[in-house]
Amino acid sequence: MIYVGPGLWPVRRYAIGVPLFLTAFGTSAFVIEQWQFGPSLLIPLLVVALFRVINHLRIAEGRMHEAYLRRTTRRTGFFLGVLQLLLILAWNLVELGIVQVLPYLAGAQVAVAAGVLLITVRNIVKSKHRPVLEKYADKELPTVTVAIPARNETAELEDCLRSILANNYPKFEVLVLDDCSHDRTPDIIKQFAQQGVRFTKGAEPTGRWLAKNQAYDKLADEANGEILLFCGVDVRFGPETIRALVTTMQSRKKDMISVLPRRLSSDVAAAFVQPLRYWWELALPRRYFNRPSVLSTCWMIRRKVLKKLGGFEAVQHAILPEGYFAREAVKSDAYSFVRADDVLDVQTRKGLPEQRETAIRMRYPQLRRRLEWVMLLAGAEILFLAVPFGIALSTFWAGFGLIQAAAAATCLLLILTHVAIVQVSNPANVLVAAFNLPVVIVTELFLGLASMYKYEFSTVEWKGRNICTPVMHVIPKLPNIDHQSDTK
Repeated sequence: MIYVGPGLWPVRRYAIGVPLFLTAFGTSAFVIEQWQFGPSLLIPLLVVALFRVINHLRIAEGRMHEAYLRRTTRRTGFFLGVLQLLLILAWNLVELGIVQVLPYLAGAQVAVAAGVLLITVRNIVKSKHRPVLEKYADKELPTVTVAIPARNETAELEDCLRSILANNYPKFEVLVLDDCSHDRTPDIIKQFAQQGVRFTKGAEPTGRWLAKNQAYDKLADEANGEILLFCGVDVRFGPETIRALVTTMQSRKKDMISVLPRRLSSDVAAAFVQPLRYWWELALPRRYFNRPSVLSTCWMIRRKVLKKLGGFEAVQHAILPEGYFAREAVKSDAYSFVRADDVLDVQTRKGLPEQRETAIRMRYPQLRRRLEWVMLLAGAEILFLAVPFGIALSTFWAGFGLIQAAAAATCLLLILTHVAIVQVSNPANVLVAAFNLPVVIVTELFLGLASMYKYEFSTVEWKGRNICTPVMHVIPKLPNIDHQSDTK
């Protein structure tokens, strides 16, 4: 009624109280009445109701532009409302207890875990960097611009530039953009001027531009290379890295390449935040959905292809702009996702706080800023990743039966997947990966929900800037106007 009733949408902040109360009261009454029959469908019902309440609160908060707010909350509300009705219908038709549900759930968990392991192994094999046997003379190689946006990066920038300048590629330039830093970042860039590093000054983002994308856009405009190689200041290159990337691109006839970097440090704390980021890229059949694996750490693209696809103006507010270019390039088999190795030596040195901030910044936009997708993903992670460990632990008080055996098999398959992913991304922590998966799963759940909350009801800061406005179409709060000073 709020969406279609005459005159209700303008007063939605007040009218939303009615469906908010009915959702909370109706769900609570049903759950209290039916709880004694078992929680197998009631817990999912409560979860869906919770997300419906969050969707109502989004309407009351009104942070987004009106048209976008109306469209997205209506779509989410319809999906969640229908899902809740289906759960109630299923409960009334079946009324299964948890004991009857567990055997089917255990079988599904084993099947999913086995499928995830097979997909992961396949993706790891396909993304292996294979040395190029064909020899290229220096004159046959294209020119390359290594483009780096930097903002308040005093601690990392110098080591990054030294590793890049040590490359043996014959025709490359280094272009660094200072994105309105408040520290010595501009001075550090200028210190490398005699070694060929070019300095360019950025500006505060305008309109719906994300600051990083605006920086990428200016770097692309000022670059001279035929190929643009974008990377962050947390990246370290080996001496053969640029040559390996370019020859791989040339020999495979690709227009774009993204690299899965390695972390060679044994920082145990970091092993609890970053691994599931790589699960997203390696453990899912992404190519079947035209969503190829891509990472922003290090990626390169032909300049003419970037321009043909609309440049960064086509992805002004995208958290992962390179994802768009990869999706377009893969349509013609012109994109590759490659793992770093000793020759294609790309390392990342991002610390734990930065990893946590990156996870919160990435998760919700990766799910298209859709509450229902957050709910479905969290439910899948709980059912197929977390619950098997809980069932396996029940052996200590419930005894060892068929269900516990299936859960143990699921846990083993999940741990093997986790170890395989950590082996190619952070080999120093492989031993930790054999034991830390349950904690990693809980951490991922927390970060996903925290990302949703911050984007919807708080702020997400990156490099000291609130990025909610361009990402979420949020209406920025206007400064208070002192009318008395105006009259004076």
